[in-house]
Amino acid sequence: MADKTYRAIRHDVVRAKQKSNSEEVHHPVEKLEQIDKVLKGSSKLKILELFCGCKNLTPTYEKYGRVECYDKKLKTGDSYTIFHKLIGEKKKYNVIDLDPYGFPNRFFPDIFLLIEHGYLFLTMPKPYVNILNGITKRHLTCYYGEYNPPIDVILSKIKDYGLCHWRNTEVVDLIDLGRLWRIALRVDRVKATEYCGVRNRRD
Repeated sequence: MADKTYRAIRHDVVRAKQKSNSEEVHHPVEKLEQIDKVLKGSSKLKILELFCGCKNLTPTYEKYGRVECYDKKLKTGDSYTIFHKLIGEKKKYNVIDLDPYGFPNRFFPDIFLLIEHGYLFLTMPKPYVNILNGITKRHLTCYYGEYNPPIDVILSKIKDYGLCHWRNTEVVDLIDLGRLWRIALRVDRVKATEYCGVRNRRD
């Protein structure tokens, strides 16, 4: 059963704190430490930041390679539509950071078309610390099979979404940030035949 230590909070309260770039909701220190831990020793990476907001994480990512940043605040485009454009352009990245102002679910499964071998960083609100309306409950149920999924269900479903495009995902780091989880996933493209243990037949 989910840990319900944190009381439910209204979305408008969270969004007001996000707008003021409050560390209470952005948790930049913990995120920066995780990036350094996971990417240590890497260089010349192609990095995509969606919902980069005030670019709290960008200087750290720049230590590891070239960074593309998209966010409405920066007037560089809506991340929800930009990623489809990048897929159409057949772009590929070594690192993708999804840090939306809510759940990242609408990016699944197609976000995996932008990465073949690398890392996906996700910021995932805990459903049970928000006051969920009927629309959000239905949204979460569509993606995870229940409107209050625990972290193991979320990770299992993300793994399934990766395999929709033959990307295997493994958790390399997970931080509990109170109202959020910060998840780092290793992503690797796999051959369908090898993953499923079958051989293609010639007719």
